[in-house]
Amino acid sequence: MTIEITGRKIEVTPALRSFTEKKLKKLDRLLDGINEAHVILTVEKHRHRAEILVKSRLARLSGSETTNDLYASIGNVLEKIERQAKKLKDKYSWGKKRVKGVATIRSPRPEPEPEFEAEEEPTRRAQPSPRLIRSRRYAVKPMTVDEALLQVQDSKDSFLVFRDASSQRVGVIYRRPDGNFGLIEPEI
Repeated sequence: MTIEITGRKIEVTPALRSFTEKKLKKLDRLLDGINEAHVILTVEKHRHRAEILVKSRLARLSGSETTNDLYASIGNVLEKIERQAKKLKDKYSWGKKRVKGVATIRSPRPEPEPEFEAEEEPTRRAQPSPRLIRSRRYAVKPMTVDEALLQVQDSKDSFLVFRDASSQRVGVIYRRPDGNFGLIEPEI
């Protein structure tokens, strides 16, 4: 990394140089290597301005800050560039973290498969793990239990999610295998 420090109307002291280099090394770790850095320090009356241009393999970042203290200006502009670098790094790593619409559900411990005897079918296929497939969303409407029961009887769905009009609790009415209906209510 080459660091070039230019002073306009100011002499660059070794303390300013070491402070700037120390701060840039922190930024160097974040950007995975800085090729070049150009720091321009300017003093006009009571205004102390710091401009920093950073070139790395990912991008070119720049920033400037003006305060009453030159060290504060350098620190503030490096914080700005650090925020830019984090944003850039998140942008590049975002594509790697995309999740597909189907989630896989796995059991906590795999069950051991039974050993097959010679008489059983040797080409038995492994069962795929169950998947969660999001199909649609339901509007949870306030209604009485009787209204919900009538609605699930008339529909092709095997369940209905509703909000009880009297207690404002969410409930589920479902069609049981024996032909009757079940009601699930939360305990509070």
